[in-house]
Amino acid sequence: MPKWSTRPVLATALAAIVCIAPGCATDLGRGLSDAHDPVVAAPVTAPPRSSTSNVSFAPPAVSPVGSWVFLPVTPSLSIERLTGTIEPDGTFDMAFPTVDGLGVAAGVGSQLRQPVEHARALFAADLFEDESSDIEPSHLFGRGVVSLLDTRVVSVEYDLTVEWGGAASGDQWVAAVVVDLADGSLLGPLDVFYDDSPWLETLARVANADLTERFGKDVVWTEGLAVEASNFENLALSADGVVLLFDRYQVGPGVLGAPRVTVPWLEIGKFVDPNGPVGHLVGG
Repeated sequence: MPKWSTRPVLATALAAIVCIAPGCATDLGRGLSDAHDPVVAAPVTAPPRSSTSNVSFAPPAVSPVGSWVFLPVTPSLSIERLTGTIEPDGTFDMAFPTVDGLGVAAGVGSQLRQPVEHARALFAADLFEDESSDIEPSHLFGRGVVSLLDTRVVSVEYDLTVEWGGAASGDQWVAAVVVDLADGSLLGPLDVFYDDSPWLETLARVANADLTERFGKDVVWTEGLAVEASNFENLALSADGVVLLFDRYQVGPGVLGAPRVTVPWLEIGKFVDPNGPVGHLVGG
């Protein structure tokens, strides 16, 4: 097995990991704009937190490794909602997780909320720019699902949909965030993998093989799986491996939706920094 450099890697989280990636326009040409700030201040309601037991928790890490700090216990998980209306013809209803517990940094909650806030802002911008009248209401809905929660990190996958009023089909957007529970910072691929290892090539190879087996060689669009960081921006983590989320129309026709691929730690673990934030998931 080759030995990869163990020099420290700067925390250079990919910006797109915290942004909702735009899907293709619908038949009426409506899609998310590139706005980053809310255009319309829509009313928001946040019902009381409710607990959930649907998430599979990773085995808790019990001791610190390298410079990374582990919490004394796994945080508790609850679900909040972002709901409201955008005049004159828009509604939104999105669920997102939040975590709480001893040692959880104050900024973690805002990092988990940011993707749905961003989606609402883009939705509002598109509604604001649409000058058509007498159309049916448009709806933005979806949720964020926890793929990993232990004493070190929380990883969340977001799957959001817009049903545009009067359109034959809607838009779908996916995103992922991985957050350091101890300091609230976002973690990117270069926080997880050795920077001089072929981690990107491995993700591309495994994803290509997985999608080809599931959908067929003639269906998969290999351009969306080229060995480029931009093709693998929506990256989450789980106890089983690295989770890749692909935008609708990125790797195949719209009928595929937004495919999800898990690259097992058995395939990618050799390139993970054992002293990094998820080293405990691949350690002996």
